[in-house]
Amino acid sequence: MNIATTLRYVDLKEGGYWDHRYYIMHDYKLLADKYHVGMTAIMSEYGIEELCRHCDGLFIPGSATDIHPKYYGRELTFEEPVVDEYYLDALLIRYFFEAGKPIFGICGGEQALNVFFGGTIARMPDPEHHSDPDTHTHPINIEGGSFVHDVFKAERYTVNSHHGWWTDTMAPDLKVVARTDDGIVEAFEWREKNIFATQWHPEQSLHTGSPLEHKFFENFLKRCEECRSR
Repeated sequence: MNIATTLRYVDLKEGGYWDHRYYIMHDYKLLADKYHVGMTAIMSEYGIEELCRHCDGLFIPGSATDIHPKYYGRELTFEEPVVDEYYLDALLIRYFFEAGKPIFGICGGEQALNVFFGGTIARMPDPEHHSDPDTHTHPINIEGGSFVHDVFKAERYTVNSHHGWWTDTMAPDLKVVARTDDGIVEAFEWREKNIFATQWHPEQSLHTGSPLEHKFFENFLKRCEECRSR
């Protein structure tokens, strides 16, 4: 099995020639090794159809780069993003969606999916008070029968919190399946179309936190296998 993902941009701001980099978080390497799957990093729009044809699913990871508001009909009110990561995200989402292959968006990837399907996002007015300042966690309320409930087997659970944006309006076809106590969307799905997303980072459980969250990836990879076998 082979899963596609995207690179993310970072400026190390150290004043050196090598400061501008594209990377994949270490957790995805741990994930690939734990479940014996290949990971294909898509670097540009060129040749992506051929690359994606050989991939069984897509991870859209979190990002430190904001999505330009032109993609969801808003005016730019912050500094112009250095790179346009969403452009490539959207190309990949379209390919995998039309091919019926599963997609899992995490944090910025969740926001990209919501924007792609017609929703909007907004900056959180006070992100520091959204979660416990010492543990960077908060509880979520979980919809029964959802992909989140499939993992936690509970209507309430505590997850990590590392984001400065939130879902403003939901895309019409996406179903919210987890929220915080203050109403922020923490997960959604479009199960019939194999779309799943969390605002928190379940991949962190591969090096810290509850191993129970590994099941998010076990279930996702199982769905990829089922789709490949059709």
